[in-house]
Amino acid sequence: MLRFTPLLFAAALLAQPAEAAVTYTWQQIDASSAMPANLNLRLVFSDNAVRQGKLTLDIMNDCNYGGSCDFEQDSLLSLHYWYGAKDAPQKGVNLIDFGYRSKPKMFHDHIALDLTFLPDGMLSGWISANNGESDFAMESVGSLFTVSVARSDQPDGCGMEFPECAGSTGLLVEVPEPSSAALAGLGVLAGWFARRRKGQARA
Repeated sequence: MLRFTPLLFAAALLAQPAEAAVTYTWQQIDASSAMPANLNLRLVFSDNAVRQGKLTLDIMNDCNYGGSCDFEQDSLLSLHYWYGAKDAPQKGVNLIDFGYRSKPKMFHDHIALDLTFLPDGMLSGWISANNGESDFAMESVGSLFTVSVARSDQPDGCGMEFPECAGSTGLLVEVPEPSSAALAGLGVLAGWFARRRKGQARA
């Protein structure tokens, strides 16, 4: 039975459906002296939303105070905005952490956007987000976004440290998914390994 384990593992991997989500991240072009240099923005959309080519949303979650939990949409799956280490949003400052199935982390979540998914893997349009403690808004000309405002009640980041936070420019670029060819290669390798072990057992 043991000799079939790699093959079964690879088959299970290949049987998994591709993750139905597309991620876009902020790629800074020009930093503004009025803003912290390490701005991060990560948006995750459903695959279906991206295929539609355009998305307009206005979401308000205030269920921490007995209001509505706006879970009816499943187009914007998550939004993370922060200043700090690129892969550590929870350790950053001015964090807005929106998840479409989770309660607000701070006071409320208000996300509004009007975006077009461009064929070159970029976005255009405008985005604003507010969690009751930090907020930002940005708008693009073509695919080049400019931060029009960013504020926070926190002392760091776009709070007292940078009271006039605005002006940085950048692109929102699709993050490539791992190639399905890599999974197919795993299946071939597992099959070869299983046949080799079978041959050794007969010898």
